[in-house]
Amino acid sequence: MKYIVGLIYSIIIIFPTICFSELNDDSWRVNTNIYLEIEEYQGQRDSFKNRVYDKISTVGQLKLYNPKSDWRFTLDHRESLRNHGRNFSTSRDSYIRNRTQIDAIKQIINTPKSDLELGFRYRKESNDVEPNSKARSSNRLYGLTPAGEYRFNDNWSFNFWLSYFYYSNYFNDSSHEAETEYGVTYKYSDALKAKLTVYIDNQWDKHFSTRFLQSQVRAYLPITIKPNWKITPYVRYFLQENTYDKNNYLTQEIKNGFRIGSRVEYKATPSLTLWSELAYEPSTWKSPKKNGITSGYDNKQTLYLGKIGVKYQW
Repeated sequence: MKYIVGLIYSIIIIFPTICFSELNDDSWRVNTNIYLEIEEYQGQRDSFKNRVYDKISTVGQLKLYNPKSDWRFTLDHRESLRNHGRNFSTSRDSYIRNRTQIDAIKQIINTPKSDLELGFRYRKESNDVEPNSKARSSNRLYGLTPAGEYRFNDNWSFNFWLSYFYYSNYFNDSSHEAETEYGVTYKYSDALKAKLTVYIDNQWDKHFSTRFLQSQVRAYLPITIKPNWKITPYVRYFLQENTYDKNNYLTQEIKNGFRIGSRVEYKATPSLTLWSELAYEPSTWKSPKKNGITSGYDNKQTLYLGKIGVKYQW
């Protein structure tokens, strides 16, 4: 929570500069997004066999942009409490993980037919652990992300983003990661669009041996109901999710799974937006997962996801 307060202080410090820019028609803007996220894996238990919820996170995001500039910047901080009780109380092996992330994005191409940008990312994450356990050192991530869109006509477009990440001092075996999502968007009207994409995530160790491989088909349906109401139902179907050991032996794989969810936004004022998101994700796995988050002979797992937040344009 202290980092959320720090985010507010940052806005106060930046605000006079923004006002000065407005007087000079420089058009710099600050947007903030503060939200609460809850993840619940049905049936999860801690190391003492007590039933717990998986994770609750407080997140603060700050975006600095200028419509006349080719650059924009974002600052993101997340604090996550792992293994918490029903009333958000801690369990005997609860721990907090902190993550701070900075992005700088450069617009490279901006024409009526196409857009292309290049993003640079730095992330630092602490790895606090359960009481009486050996603490993990913090790790750092460095990323590069090209993203773009090509518009075939007024209705059809192709969109993509592709990220490469390098992990420094990471506590897991992965040292490199490539993540991408690409697909087509159909615009029926300003109020209704449909988007179909393929998502792929691949992680390697320092020897570039695959340790994790995931692929999904995703569909989105953004709908503007009224000028101040927007709803985006979405669905994800899992094609593949495999985990491998250092000898490239398959240790875990998904048999079937999907996620269905929806995001709702309400623009209360020209500057203030209230939003929420809910999702349901059942899946079945080859082997039991850690912390008892699969159950029964079929190793089934169910994830419930909830978010609620406030966006503000300063």
